[in-house]
Amino acid sequence: MARVLLTGATGLIGRATIPALTEAGHEVVTLGRNPASDIACNLLDPDATTKALEAARASHLVHLAWHDGPRDRWISAANLDWMAATLHLVREFARTDGQRAVCAGSCAEYDWSVPDLTETSPLRPRTLYGAAKAGTGLALCAGQKALGLSLAWARIFFVYGPGEPQGRLCGDLISNLKTGRPVDCTDGRQERDFLHVSDLARALVRLLEADATGAVNVASGTVIPVRELIEEVAKQMHHPDLVRLGAITRAADDPARLAADVGRLRHEAGFVPQHDITSGVADILRSEGGQT
Repeated sequence: MARVLLTGATGLIGRATIPALTEAGHEVVTLGRNPASDIACNLLDPDATTKALEAARASHLVHLAWHDGPRDRWISAANLDWMAATLHLVREFARTDGQRAVCAGSCAEYDWSVPDLTETSPLRPRTLYGAAKAGTGLALCAGQKALGLSLAWARIFFVYGPGEPQGRLCGDLISNLKTGRPVDCTDGRQERDFLHVSDLARALVRLLEADATGAVNVASGTVIPVRELIEEVAKQMHHPDLVRLGAITRAADDPARLAADVGRLRHEAGFVPQHDITSGVADILRSEGGQT
């Protein structure tokens, strides 16, 4: 059993990661601005972060916190603040005898003109969010030996699950269908790798317990058209008539396919997802009372 410091515990991924860590037998210490956190701390305050880490004395770290505004996450200058905060957090974690860290990166770091992505695929982020994540990940992966730390940079692909905030696909779709409103969508033919959040949480725990270091793709390993997820939600909510595929023109630069090679995650961390799209959508609707 490890003493695991978890940031971002109140977010979509963090909420699922707490029970995943507990079920794996770990002691979880949450760190963040929420007053309900075990250690209340603004991670954007370096002095407060240092004091919090000295108090926590955790051997392991799962760092999920980052600016996640659904409307401005891609362009906000806050991404630069979180880049600096993450570098400080990990350095101080190592200084206070931390041994193993898993930090959340993103598929947004990659060059999206490449349809099938391995950890060695070129990094060419299109957004400030992706650039900040890429820069942070490169620095931490290169610096882990100097810090005396074992670190995995989890490049997370497309996650879905219960309690999605406004501005995310399933959250907006379910909200509209619940009220009987039509939902305008693109043609949904672009292919993506979707991973249910409970599976993602399990993957992060497996990665934390493994020896894998550096960048690791975290995804299901299966790509589907986005419309398949949309249609499954509408079907299970008994409102396929309200979904208008093709009502919105897809952006010209929207990648036709983004597929993750998950060989490292499977072979080095032993992760296999439990949900497919059908069971994953059913789980969300059970959690949110979305079936009608």
